[in-house]
Amino acid sequence: MIVSKVKKQPKQNKAIHSAAIEATTLAIGVSHDAIRERAFQMYESRGNEHGHDMQDWLRAEHQILER
Repeated sequence: MIVSKVKKQPKQNKAIHSAAIEATTLAIGVSHDAIRERAFQMYESRGNEHGHDMQDWLRAEHQILER
């Protein structure tokens, strides 16, 4: 029997990640509050299903930048 060992990726430090997002949004002149509100709307429209926070944030950021 062949057993494959898959190395798990380390979990990203949320504080560092949050700081990077904050710095990026400030650098491009996008309101952090506007992105947060849009991401929350996406969360609510999905029936408050957890686990998609990063996807919602990135989609919200993309939509706001397209304006």
